[in-house]
Amino acid sequence: MDEVAPLVVTTRIQASNASTWSLTGTWQARHEIPLSFRIGGKIAVRLVDAGARVEMGQVLFRLDPRDVAQQRIAAEAQVASARAETQNAERERARLADMLKRKLTSQQEYDRAATSAQAAREQLVAAEAELVQAVNATEYAVLKAPAAGILLDVTGQQGQVVTAGQSLATLAETGPLEAEVYVPEDRRAQLPTRAMADPLGDEPPIPVSLREVAGAVDPATRTWRARFKIDPPVSAGVQGVALGTTLTLRFERAAEDEGEVRRVPLGAVLERGQGAVVWRLVDDRVEPEPVTLLGIDGEYARIQTRLPVGTAIVALGVDRLQPGQTVRVRP
Repeated sequence: MDEVAPLVVTTRIQASNASTWSLTGTWQARHEIPLSFRIGGKIAVRLVDAGARVEMGQVLFRLDPRDVAQQRIAAEAQVASARAETQNAERERARLADMLKRKLTSQQEYDRAATSAQAAREQLVAAEAELVQAVNATEYAVLKAPAAGILLDVTGQQGQVVTAGQSLATLAETGPLEAEVYVPEDRRAQLPTRAMADPLGDEPPIPVSLREVAGAVDPATRTWRARFKIDPPVSAGVQGVALGTTLTLRFERAAEDEGEVRRVPLGAVLERGQGAVVWRLVDDRVEPEPVTLLGIDGEYARIQTRLPVGTAIVALGVDRLQPGQTVRVRP
C-alpha cells in the first residue's frame, strides 16, 4: 500500500518592508562605583540606605575605631623611641668624632658609632612611615562618598565584620545617563552607531550614539551589553529620563540588499545545526532551500534568500519533511 503524502500548510515569502528595528533597555549612570573600606574591621555605624542621594564627601559608614586608634598610639610610641635612639646615637658619634680629632679613640670606634647613628636614623624613618600608615588607617575607618550620586544598593550592615575591598554599596554617580541594551548575536556585527531612544511615557525621542560594547558575549543570554550616550546638546538637559527606567532604542535597518531580504512565518524556518532552510514547493514536492536567518520580529523571521517574493513554501511541520517528498497542500 502506497504511503499517503503528508498534508502541509503553505505560505508565501513576503517582502521585508520594515525600515527599523528596536531593543528594550534601561537608563543607567555612566559611572557606577562599588564602595568599600580600604581596611578591615567591624561596622559600627551605617548612615545611609539604598536609594539615598548623597553628596561628595558625605559619610556613609564608620568602622569601630578602637583598633586603629591603638595602632596609632603604638606607632607614635615607636616614633618617639626611634627619635630618642637617633639623638643618643648622634651624640655618641659627635663625641667620638671630637675624640678622634684629639687622637683619644680609634677610627674603628668612630666608624662603629657612625654606623649606629645611621641605623638609628633609618629606624626613625621607618617608624615615621608606620605612623603615617596608622594615621591613614584612622581616616580609612570612615567611608565617604567619592562623588555625588544615588546609592543603587547598600549591603553593609551595622555589626558586620568586613574585609578590605569588600563591596558594601554601589554609587551611581550624578551625570548624564546612558541607554543600556543587550544586543542579540545576529545583530552584533551590524550594530548601528546611532539610534533614537524613546523614554517611558510621552516624552520626545532622544538621539544617542554608541559609546561601548562589551568585549565578550554573556554566556547565559548570548547577548552583548552595549551603552549609548545621549548626544549633545540634548545631553545638557533631557526630560522624562530617570535612572533605571525603561526605554526603547530604535535603529535604522542596517545596510542590506533589500532585494534579498524576506519575511516568513517563524515556523517555516528549519534549523538543525547545519544552517537554516525553508521548504519550497516544486509542483507537488518539497525541496530545501538554504537561507540566512537575519533576525526575529515577533512571530516572523527575517531571512536573506535568493527566492523571490511570492514563492510558495511550507509554513508548518517542516521538521517532518524530506527532500523530494510528495506532499498534499491543505486548501
